[in-house]
Amino acid sequence: MNNTRLLRQIAGLMLIVLLLAGCGGARSEPTATSAPPTATSASTSPPANATSVPPTVTATSVPTIAPTEAIGNKEYLEVFEAIWTTVDQTYFDPDFGGLDWDAVHDDYEPLIAAAEDDETLYQLLNQMLWELNVSHTGVGPADMWPSIEPVAFEEGEIGIDVRLLDDRAVIARVEAESPAEGAGLRPGYVIHSIDGVSIEQVIANAQGHLSPPYNEQGRIDGLTRRLLSLIYGDPETCAALAYLDENDELHEGCIARIRRQRMAPFAGIPLPPAYLEFESGRLESGIGYIRFNTFHPDLIPDMVEAIAALQDAPGIVIDLRGNPGGDPTTAEQMAAQFLDGQVLFGSFRTRSGTMARTLNGKNIYTGPLVILIDASSYSGSEWFASGMQAAGRAVIIGERSPGGATAMSVKTLPNGASLGYPVAQLLAPDGTVLEGYGVIPDITVALDRSQLLEGIDAQLEAGIHYILEATQE
Repeated sequence: MNNTRLLRQIAGLMLIVLLLAGCGGARSEPTATSAPPTATSASTSPPANATSVPPTVTATSVPTIAPTEAIGNKEYLEVFEAIWTTVDQTYFDPDFGGLDWDAVHDDYEPLIAAAEDDETLYQLLNQMLWELNVSHTGVGPADMWPSIEPVAFEEGEIGIDVRLLDDRAVIARVEAESPAEGAGLRPGYVIHSIDGVSIEQVIANAQGHLSPPYNEQGRIDGLTRRLLSLIYGDPETCAALAYLDENDELHEGCIARIRRQRMAPFAGIPLPPAYLEFESGRLESGIGYIRFNTFHPDLIPDMVEAIAALQDAPGIVIDLRGNPGGDPTTAEQMAAQFLDGQVLFGSFRTRSGTMARTLNGKNIYTGPLVILIDASSYSGSEWFASGMQAAGRAVIIGERSPGGATAMSVKTLPNGASLGYPVAQLLAPDGTVLEGYGVIPDITVALDRSQLLEGIDAQLEAGIHYILEATQE
C-alpha cells in the first residue's frame, strides 16, 4: 500500500478513541430496576463470575455475548490467524518494539485451539493484542462499539458527565433541560452506585485489568469510560443511581435515558453511526466557548461556522475534556482556522515510513486560545492539543492526557467479529511519541468537588483568567 493510500485510510479510520478493551465495558451489573442491554465488548480479563463480562476493563469487562452457536476450533484458529497476520503485515513498527511477534503466535496458537467458547476466545485474542502495549487494539463481537465508547456510539443518555476525583465518581457537568437536571442532579454530586452496584465495586472489578496505555491517566480514563458505559444506554430505559448531594445525603432515582438526536454514519467503515454533540457561544465575559464530543467529519462545518462567529471575541476556549478523539483530518481542519501559513503539525509513523503533516493555516481567528484537556482527552484530542501547543498557538490548561495516540484501522473477521488494530504511531512536531506520553498542560489545574458544588469549574475559570490577563497586557 503506498503512502497516499495509507494516509487516506488513516484519515478515515482513526476514529474515536476506542480503547477497545479498557474503556468502560458494557453494562454488566444491571438490576431489575433498569434492565439495560447485555454487554457486547471484549476483554482479556477472566470473567468475574460465570454470567457476565466486556473490552474497555476487568473481570467484569469481558463481553457477555448473546447465545450463539459455538464454532469449532478450526474456525477459532481461522480468526486467530486473520488477526495475527493483519497485525504482522500492518503494525507501524516492523520490530514490534522488541516483542517477538512470531513467538507470540506460537504461544497463543495452542491456547486458541483449546478454547471452549467465544468468551475464552476473545479473552485470549485481546490478551495477545495487548502484548503490543499500545492503545487502539482489541477484538470483540461486531455490536460491541456502543459499550466501548458510549460518549460517541451509545444512543441513549441522561445528560451528565462524570469524572473520577480521588476514585469518587463526581458529576462534572449536567446538560441543561436534560433528564438529569430534571431529576435534581448537580455538578459536585457524587454517584454512589449504578444499577445497585457500588462505584467502589465497579472500580474494584476493573482495577488492574485495563488496556494500554498503562499509566495513571490511562487508569483514570479506563475507569471513567467504564462508569459512563453504565450510565449511557438504550433510550426508554433508565439508569438507577444512588448519589450524594451537597450535604452528603443519599438519594436514589431511576433516571430516564433519552434518545440522542444527531446521528452521523461512517461511510465505508465497519462502525456503527456516531451520535454528535456540538455547542458554541459566549461566556459572560464575552469569551468564546466551543465543546463537542468527538472529532467527526460531519462537525467540520459547525467548527468553521462557530470560529467565524467568534472572530471578535477577546479569546476562545476549546473544551476537549472527556473528548475521546476521532478523525485526525477533522482535528487538522479545526486547527487550520487558528494557524497562519504552513505549519508542521506532527507526523504519522507507518510501516512504510514517516509522513509529515503540514497544515495550510487559514488564520480566521488570531486572538488568545485556550484548550482544556484532562485524563479523558484521548487520541484525536491529543493530536489536536499537541499540534497547537507545539505551534505556540494555544495554551493548554487542565490535566495531563493518557497518551492513547495511535491511528486505528477496523476490519471484520471471518466470524463476523470486529478487530481494531494500530497502523500508525502519532508523533509531535519535535518527534515526541505521544503514545503513553500524552499532552502535558502549560497550566495544570484539577477539578475540585467543593468548587463544583459552588458552581465553579476550576479548569474553565483558569482558561478565562488566562485570556483576560492576556488581553490586558
